[in-house]
Amino acid sequence: MKFDLVIGGVGGQGVLSIAWVLDHAANEAGLYLKQSEVHGMAQRGGAVSAFVRLSDQPVASVLIAEGCADMVLSVEPLEALRYTKLLKPEGWIVTDVTPMVNIGNYPDTAALYPVLFSVPYLVALNATLLAKKAGNVKAQNMVVLGAAAMHLPLPAELLEKQINAMFASKSERVVKANIDAFRMGDSASRFAAALVASGVGSEVVAQVVSRIHFPPHPVSPALVDAWTARLLAPDAAQFAQSLFDEGEVVAIDEVAAGSEQMSA
Repeated sequence: MKFDLVIGGVGGQGVLSIAWVLDHAANEAGLYLKQSEVHGMAQRGGAVSAFVRLSDQPVASVLIAEGCADMVLSVEPLEALRYTKLLKPEGWIVTDVTPMVNIGNYPDTAALYPVLFSVPYLVALNATLLAKKAGNVKAQNMVVLGAAAMHLPLPAELLEKQINAMFASKSERVVKANIDAFRMGDSASRFAAALVASGVGSEVVAQVVSRIHFPPHPVSPALVDAWTARLLAPDAAQFAQSLFDEGEVVAIDEVAAGSEQMSA
């Protein structure tokens, strides 16, 4: 087994905290690992990245070659696209869709999102919003980690154990917020996977999932079925685009209300 992961984001978004959780979980799982990181001008909102390489055999290098990464895990959408050349053809991008405008020539999101949503293996979600819902906006990194969990070679339970360990010196509220954030991300990712498995287009899934509040537990099969039916309708693409463009976030159980609004 070998799994190469690129983690990206902007200074202050907790990129290295994600790497810490992964490293400690991998160590407990008995895997070999190597990690490198680039801080850049992190304190001024610059790019931060980490390479994490996991294997059941000794790892020779900290570097990930172009076309070899299994996943790009990002807390910022432009940073996610920065590393696409490193991805395998079947590699995943897991990212927050909330821009952190830290450069003067940051692209217009009207141009950014279509490129991001065209990625075939993508989990895109509003990690910033879900972190706020969980009780700590700084937990957006744990939302993104949760969204990646089902695609990682590590049990979610082991990742949660390390999240607990990382925040154990803080209050129970902080620990709970970060665990809930992780579980919300996992809920969103599994919901997205169920939609794609049912034949819903990946771009439609990305737009819709980015506009849903997710609970810190799996979405019920009945709700998955209801959303699947809505997103396989003839006007699904227009529905998803309008929902995304409006920028309003809906509860997971508001699919019926959303459908009526779109047909009005």
